[in-house]
Amino acid sequence: MRTEKKRVMVIAAAVMIAGTAAVILVPRLRKGQEDPKAAVQENTVSLERMDLTDSVSATGTIESVSSRTVTAGVSDAEIRQIKVQEGDQVKKGQTLLVFDKTDLTEAKKEAEQNLADTKEQSDLETASARRKLKEAQENAQTDSTRQDQAVASAEKAYQTAKKQVQAAEDAAAKEKAEESVQQLKEAYEKAKSERESAAQQNKANIQNAEDSLNSVENSNKKSLREAEKSVDSAEELLGECTVRAPISGTVTAINVEKGDRYSGGDIMVISDCDNLQVTTMVSEYDISKIEKGQRAVILTDATEEEELEGEVTYVAVTAGSGSSSSGSTAGTGNSSSAASLSSSTGSTGYEVRIEMKERKDALRVGMTAKCSIIQKEAADVLAVPYDAVHTDKEGSSAITVRDSVSGTKEIAVTKGMESDYYVEISGEGLTEGLRVVIPSDETASDTEKEDEDNMGFGDWMSGRGGAAVPGSGGRPDAGGKTRGNGAPVGGPGM
Repeated sequence: MRTEKKRVMVIAAAVMIAGTAAVILVPRLRKGQEDPKAAVQENTVSLERMDLTDSVSATGTIESVSSRTVTAGVSDAEIRQIKVQEGDQVKKGQTLLVFDKTDLTEAKKEAEQNLADTKEQSDLETASARRKLKEAQENAQTDSTRQDQAVASAEKAYQTAKKQVQAAEDAAAKEKAEESVQQLKEAYEKAKSERESAAQQNKANIQNAEDSLNSVENSNKKSLREAEKSVDSAEELLGECTVRAPISGTVTAINVEKGDRYSGGDIMVISDCDNLQVTTMVSEYDISKIEKGQRAVILTDATEEEELEGEVTYVAVTAGSGSSSSGSTAGTGNSSSAASLSSSTGSTGYEVRIEMKERKDALRVGMTAKCSIIQKEAADVLAVPYDAVHTDKEGSSAITVRDSVSGTKEIAVTKGMESDYYVEISGEGLTEGLRVVIPSDETASDTEKEDEDNMGFGDWMSGRGGAAVPGSGGRPDAGGKTRGNGAPVGGPGM
């Protein structure tokens, strides 16, 4: 009995050993029959129609198309009232804030008094200058009359003396008369000379008086203008005590509080939140592709997967400051599957503004937005991943398709629009649903082989060392989606 039982145990142990050997040796025998280098993984995708886009992608900040920073011209003035709060809707001209007017009212009174004093002083100085001019003119007239009389008297005496010379009867009387004529002639010439000098002096006196009057008037005009300007400035500052909205919109920021003493700077910001834009920076490698009027697709966290329409309204011609993430992306038209963006900073970035064509209540100024600026589009076309297209023996483009009847076959195709991941194809024999082969040269790693070679019976039972996940080459599936680490989400038929 013991002998029989022992025989059964020996047979059972032999069966287990044989089974284990089969598990370990059969795969190795198969490996010996196949060249490991020839083991090629093969993935397929379903040929489908999709919308392709070629775009430049950029991340920016939502801003108001029309936004105004509110300031005031007053200095060292106390804020008495703030009549609005952040988020309030305001109309153009609406009162926003009021300053204390006490000091400014006093300053205006002083300016007005100074203006009155300046006017009085100006009138006095002008009257004095005009009086002096009049005196100079009158003196000149009086002196001219006197000089004319002196010249006339000297001339008359001279002429009389000349007649006396002619009337003299003897030589002694004639000689004496001629001496008198000479003296009177000199007196006459002197009178004329004095009259000319007096006329020139009187003319100069009048000119000096006129110049003095003009100088006084010009100086007084300047003083009056400055005094009037001080009054106008004081009135303007009083007007600044009531700060009004420069535009209609939403109060998006208030930087002061009641009781603060204001000495300049931003008081608040009013934005037109009904008309928004995205301001972003595009790298120097992509800026040449951007033009005003181009369509853009915008995504925000606040609007989730909803694609918002936009249009490029501004493209900077020189590099600007600031930083943004930008880069080229393309795909099936779903912005949520855009590729990662490349960063552009400082002088390598060019500012671009994209006006949003749709108004959404969920959007707020300051939110981050991802934009795809469309370069080219192709709607409802047959497309496959790049790797699916190869060059056949004739040098033409072709794809390999697989079916359950004939295995694999090549179909010649013509390539159309290309995106980052997909290429449009056309040709005879192409129909939706075809299984398109995407070849991959990936094989099991040495570590995997070693693990497989060393795998024992217990490991085989537990499943350790399972096959590699197909499609780990980092290509997107037919939907264009990729995992965060670059590996694709398995597409149909994978």
